[in-house]
Amino acid sequence: MPTPVPPYLAVEQTTLPRYPAAGRSAAPHLVVAVGTAVPPPLRAGDRLRVLGTAADAGGLLDTELPTMVTGWRILVTGTESEVQQVRAAALARGALDSELDLRPTDVDTDPHGPRPRAIHCGHCHLRFAATAAIGGPVRCPGCAHRLVVAHHHSRTHAAFLGSPV
Repeated sequence: MPTPVPPYLAVEQTTLPRYPAAGRSAAPHLVVAVGTAVPPPLRAGDRLRVLGTAADAGGLLDTELPTMVTGWRILVTGTESEVQQVRAAALARGALDSELDLRPTDVDTDPHGPRPRAIHCGHCHLRFAATAAIGGPVRCPGCAHRLVVAHHHSRTHAAFLGSPV
């Protein structure tokens, strides 16, 4: 039976990001370390690229993606917000979800617990950062509406939905 999450939704019924526990395929990887993230050990054929911020991902991917051939994978490490921003940039440039391996450094055993998250306001559509738990309250700095951080994560916006209450 799936583990219930507030308000009693099975995790499988949400769009919360799910991350692999460990291991990776034998394919060569473009390893992208964002911010202060320590990259995993490199293997033969891997390429390491370090980004100061996730906002720089577009330029890096514009350079790297055309050089990658079938079978390559992209492994991204950094905070959850950072790896999701790199994911959105890769998807916008034609990468497939199955080619991406996301390894956030700040996700612990409680995927719903409070931590820094990117929130997309459902009222004014501002994307902002806030420390919040899934199901927890936040206030939008753009429109000042009270929001609840929903169990919905948008791969396109690289943010959790903040639903007005």
